[in-house]
Amino acid sequence: MSHAARVHEVVADGGLDSLDDDWDADDGSLSRASTAPDNETVFTASEHGYETDEFDLYPLEEAGGDDGRSELSWQLSCAESTSVSPSVFEDEVAHGRRYHGYRKGRYPLPNDRREQQREEANHAMMLELTGGHLLYADIGEFPQKIIDIGTGTGSWAIDGVADLYPSASVIGTDLSAIQPKWVPVNVRMFVDDCEEPDWLHGSGYDLVHFRGMAGVLRDLDGVLAKAYPRVKNGGWVEFQEVIPQILCDDGTMGPDDPLRIFYDAAVQGLRTFGCDPMRTANLEETLDRAGFTNIRCVTKKIPISTWARERHLKTLGLFMKAVMLDSLDGLAAKPLAALGVSPHERRELVRHVRRSLEDRSVHRYVNCCFCYGQKKEQHVPELES
Repeated sequence: MSHAARVHEVVADGGLDSLDDDWDADDGSLSRASTAPDNETVFTASEHGYETDEFDLYPLEEAGGDDGRSELSWQLSCAESTSVSPSVFEDEVAHGRRYHGYRKGRYPLPNDRREQQREEANHAMMLELTGGHLLYADIGEFPQKIIDIGTGTGSWAIDGVADLYPSASVIGTDLSAIQPKWVPVNVRMFVDDCEEPDWLHGSGYDLVHFRGMAGVLRDLDGVLAKAYPRVKNGGWVEFQEVIPQILCDDGTMGPDDPLRIFYDAAVQGLRTFGCDPMRTANLEETLDRAGFTNIRCVTKKIPISTWARERHLKTLGLFMKAVMLDSLDGLAAKPLAALGVSPHERRELVRHVRRSLEDRSVHRYVNCCFCYGQKKEQHVPELES
């Protein structure tokens, strides 16, 4: 049975309820221009020019809203930066969500406030998972150059490694200019597509970092082939990836589990955009193929919801539940629409999944993989910075 058919079956079996208030009633694929929040990010190139309307989707209800990091950010010195082309902020709006406008359509998940909230929850979850560690690669006490590819809101780079390693020049790149305006003096942010042929950010890196990127890049081997000569001899590349496969070890999850059906369908939908989310389960082979050595992979279980008994695992489960709740609408938009699932069926499936996430009797979990490899000193000479 196809993934779309399984979605139809779950929706039909679950009955029909009233629609969620927070799902945009206009769920069509019509796109229009939007303007991202007030940011200042270095922009590498532009070939678009749109007229924009200033508006904001899904404002957060909490006090402070999108500025949760602003108080800290204002206490930091502002890095040297340049004004960006207005076209960077002219994002696409489809299915009631906002998406990046630069290289429009390359990344099939949103960049709006709800997605930024998910990224912040995910960053907190990763810190809890690792006991506060930002990375596993042994880059020493005084690294000089670190790059975070697909930095998103920039939490890992700005609130993490830039503070932990003041000796390092830290670069973050992303298709969306959603990073804060004020950053530490050793941080610079760039709007950039890492899958473009040219590498624009120098060489001699102690660490090239990816989080949540392995499964959404169209050509991971190509990206690593560009990155390899830019890593210094003895330097590292590290992936931090949640594998999007819903698992259960004790038989409490049935074959018709809505969460598993939803994620299986979302993975298939992402594949229609040229992504391969399950690639995250084979990163050791990917790094070996790219020429890295001393490859290590650490896999950790993350409970979904608070069914686990141990306090640390309960906390992880609570974070994972929050991350999944914030991701459902985004995964149900472009990915499931690409499978031909109707807006009504997507709404109903999301409703069933939300309800299932409240069921603590189902002991589901996902695996998170930290995979990292080192560049051998005898390999190809690194490029000059």
